[in-house]
Amino acid sequence: MFRTIRRKHRGRSCGYILEQLLITLLICAFLIPVAAILLSTLARMTAPPADYQDELGLVQLRHVINVSRDFVCTGSELSFVHHDARQRLALRNGNLDLLDPGTQIFLSNLSDASFSITGDLIYVTYAHPDRSPETRCLGHI
Repeated sequence: MFRTIRRKHRGRSCGYILEQLLITLLICAFLIPVAAILLSTLARMTAPPADYQDELGLVQLRHVINVSRDFVCTGSELSFVHHDARQRLALRNGNLDLLDPGTQIFLSNLSDASFSITGDLIYVTYAHPDRSPETRCLGHI
């Protein structure tokens, strides 16, 4: 009599575990595509925009312009006094560089850059090889 009860109990537990495993696999099969869609959306959301590096460079350049004086614009070059030293901002080797003394790169991979002073505002117009030209305000004189 005890042997019969043990055999029935063992048979039920093996079938129960198999049912649990199949249900778990079925739930995972439904959740894997949902997780894949969410991960691809998350990857697109966390990627920085194409002009992110340009915005950072322009913010740093605006900081330099705001504490400078005596601006002279020649079209392709902007010269000014920053911390009692004459400095030049120009396009060199595809980079918008702050020259004299040393070199500090603000924007990179440019095909063209020019400066203009309109009223009391300084503007830079720059273009990347694969994009249209952009005109941005750098600051107030």
